[in-house]
Amino acid sequence: MPNLMWLFHQPRCYFVSILIKAKQFRDFKYDDSRETLLMQSNDTLRKLRDHQLIFAITSGRSGTKLMAHILEKCCDIQAEHEAMPRANFVLRSVQAHPDAAKWWLSSEKLPAIASRLDERPYGDISHLYCKGFIEPILQMGMKPDFIVLTRPAREVASSLYAINCIPKRSPSGQLVLLSPDDPGVLAPDDWQRWDDYQLCYWYAKEIERLQQHYSMTLPAAGCRVFEISMKELTDEAAILQLIRFLKRDPEARFDVATYRDIISVNQNPKAKLSAELRADLSTLDEKEEDVDATLARLARAS
Repeated sequence: MPNLMWLFHQPRCYFVSILIKAKQFRDFKYDDSRETLLMQSNDTLRKLRDHQLIFAITSGRSGTKLMAHILEKCCDIQAEHEAMPRANFVLRSVQAHPDAAKWWLSSEKLPAIASRLDERPYGDISHLYCKGFIEPILQMGMKPDFIVLTRPAREVASSLYAINCIPKRSPSGQLVLLSPDDPGVLAPDDWQRWDDYQLCYWYAKEIERLQQHYSMTLPAAGCRVFEISMKELTDEAAILQLIRFLKRDPEARFDVATYRDIISVNQNPKAKLSAELRADLSTLDEKEEDVDATLARLARAS
């Protein structure tokens, strides 16, 4: 049987949802010999393996909602932004018990995706896949396309700080971000000495490290990878290259008029930078240098 202790790391609301959805388990069984969940209904795995899937590797606060809207409305791709069921409610559990990722993907996420597929390529544009869910997807035989969506670390950190989404320290940070005490991350033992901005900056640099890792390793696993920056989402030439990559068609086009309408509107507005953060901007170089020097030392030692 799978280790279900991870359930007790859930927020209460999600634990209740697990109980409500327990009927799903009638369609699944656990195979101890291979330590994997086998889907038995509707050929779900086969359907997903045969379909073109698209996932993002990104930090969040990086244009994921804008990208999803562009793909869905302009490019004839079935794209969703952080599609339900959302992985944020199991992120803490997956970090504590990595095997839980395959259990959750098999019992909830992937069947939900399979039930919504149409004839178009399908993309779930979310910053959560790179936080413990990519390897289980590959282990189940899927070979998605991955979009590495980048944004400068300072911009990511400033945006997170402005909305009080702080790794480890704020409720929203706990819910959706990696923490410096999670397994496998590159962080010092004394990370508590960093202030909130430095933790946000550390998180942005950790995602950059993961992006570099996956950009090198995923092609060897049979997956295609395309890198684009948040800034390039408003560049028609860059979008054209992205669409031709995803469609596997050097002549593919997209709906330019609709695209221009979409990029004229902020797809994910948040509060403006606080006066506190604006006052802190003069000290950001020093704070970032501290984090960068620490990470460089850890990288050399690893």
